[in-house]
Amino acid sequence: MKQFNINLESLINSSPVIIFLCKEGKNWPVELITENIHQFGYEVDDFISGHIGYLDIIHPEDREEMCAEIHRCSEEGCAELTQEYRVLTASGDARWVEAKIQIRRDEEGHVKHYHGTLCDATQRKEAEASMQKVLKRKNELKNVINTSPVLVFLCGPEEGWPVEFVSENITRMGYTPEDFTSGKYNYLDFVHPDDREYILSEVARFSREGYTDCS
Repeated sequence: MKQFNINLESLINSSPVIIFLCKEGKNWPVELITENIHQFGYEVDDFISGHIGYLDIIHPEDREEMCAEIHRCSEEGCAELTQEYRVLTASGDARWVEAKIQIRRDEEGHVKHYHGTLCDATQRKEAEASMQKVLKRKNELKNVINTSPVLVFLCGPEEGWPVEFVSENITRMGYTPEDFTSGKYNYLDFVHPDDREYILSEVARFSREGYTDCS
């Protein structure tokens, strides 16, 4: 069998996951932290020397809630929990992290240490925030359309113009969006029979002449 020499410490320190061990007490004095803490601009000795406690790097706006959740978990006898909050880098920038924390107790059940891992979650949180903004804009636009007198349709070019989308304010005409998107009605079913031939000829003419819209 082929043998491999694995330097576990080197493997950990080159990974994005930071491992730490803190003592229960003011600011959570750090007893162990992996060298990859440098991704946030710190050195191991900044913590081991006592110059910085773990709670010192938690964003001031998140610290109280983070501590309250851990205290509540400890009181309820939980052994571990996962949290998301911001930490401050050595240069003062805020970074989101996902922290998985194990609560260690002595034989009498008193909390003695917090052992856990940190993983930078900034890109994910920013992506989630961007998606929320997009969804908010989409909902705002949807509300504008649905409260306006203007109906919005998206139709296919097939016979009858099957409807792929119609705004919800179609209910003002006595229909539901599902009446169209289910295929029960096509767009041309919605048009008065006396006007259908004219609409089809006009759209065909505009298409031949290279126009992208018509009215």
